[in-house]
Amino acid sequence: MDKEQNRLWTVPFILVLFVNALNGISSYMVNPAMPEFLVSKGIPFALTGLISSLLSWVALAMRPFSGAMSDRFNKKKIMFVSYLATAACMLGYALVQKSAAVIGVRILHGVAFAVSGTISMVFATSFVPEKRIAEGISYIGIASLLGTMIGPQLGSSISQQLGMRNLFLTAGGLCLICLLMIVVIPYQFVEQKGKRAGKKITFSDFFAKELLIYVFLIGLFSFGNGIISYYLINFGEVRGIANIALFFTVYSVAMLIMKPFVGKLQDARGIRVILIPAFLIYAVGMVLLANAYSLTPVLIAAVFKAIGQGNGSPAIQAESVKKLGLERNGVAISTCLIGQDLGNALGPIFASYVVNFSNYGSMFMLYALMLLGGLGIYIGTTRKETQSKRKTILAKEGN
Repeated sequence: MDKEQNRLWTVPFILVLFVNALNGISSYMVNPAMPEFLVSKGIPFALTGLISSLLSWVALAMRPFSGAMSDRFNKKKIMFVSYLATAACMLGYALVQKSAAVIGVRILHGVAFAVSGTISMVFATSFVPEKRIAEGISYIGIASLLGTMIGPQLGSSISQQLGMRNLFLTAGGLCLICLLMIVVIPYQFVEQKGKRAGKKITFSDFFAKELLIYVFLIGLFSFGNGIISYYLINFGEVRGIANIALFFTVYSVAMLIMKPFVGKLQDARGIRVILIPAFLIYAVGMVLLANAYSLTPVLIAAVFKAIGQGNGSPAIQAESVKKLGLERNGVAISTCLIGQDLGNALGPIFASYVVNFSNYGSMFMLYALMLLGGLGIYIGTTRKETQSKRKTILAKEGN
């Protein structure tokens, strides 16, 4: 009986992994094409970063509510509505003509993105046994990785061969497939009972202040994600680097190889052993990218990004869920995603201004310095906690 309760690979879990994978592909098909799409609608290049990041700014405002909803209401219904809204936004991109309408769709997409991003992970963990939560989260992350592996290259091919409109229609079609799969996933919503049912809504339902340092760190990681997702293709065109979209594929393959081992290492040694190398290696990767004029250093930088941001961000999410427990899983995930939204929102703005006044090389070098600064802050703020743990261990060994 205990073995059955701890079984991870159930039909609902497999289906929800497919949903996460398809949703990721849909999103990453669209992101790299957004600056070019905005310019085609008459929006100046200098403003593309600001408008592209509207999705993240709106998501940031909505994210705390998405976490609270995930902890209190029917997760399956919330997920269905959020994916339906995402599909409608993809159709909107394909049909709108005026720049004002584009901005309106982008804002609505931000609302849908906030809710769907949180609920996708929270809903998935509903089918993970408590004793295997870290393992389950790692597989959820792998499913999402398929989006970064397949999406950019697929989106680039569709937009070049079939046009921008068909790119958005295809992305919307993938969202509709997700909706069909969500419908057939068996899920029993259990209403809250006892003390939790009558508990008043407090600030802690929207934001976990005990995770503040992790919000900052995951935001710093995602800052680079916002830069690369939106401007790597343009960087390749400026530098004359063909097939630069392979960066996303190499990044994803590296993550697929490393992720199971990194999860086990974190369980055995703690998050610190993941984060310190992650910051250092990611910074080196950005220096490589700043000086790249051919594909080889770009692909090496992709591997370094996988070791850095790719391993660092999921490690922070897993640690946050462990700290708060499954009962507050929604607010744990949404709090981390607030940091990601901040990074994703600020990254494109930073990139557009730096590139406008300088160049891509300066942009990547400045970000490398930011990563090293973040590492210093992390070490400084966690030093007392580390020293306290060491004293406890030494005291136990002394006994």
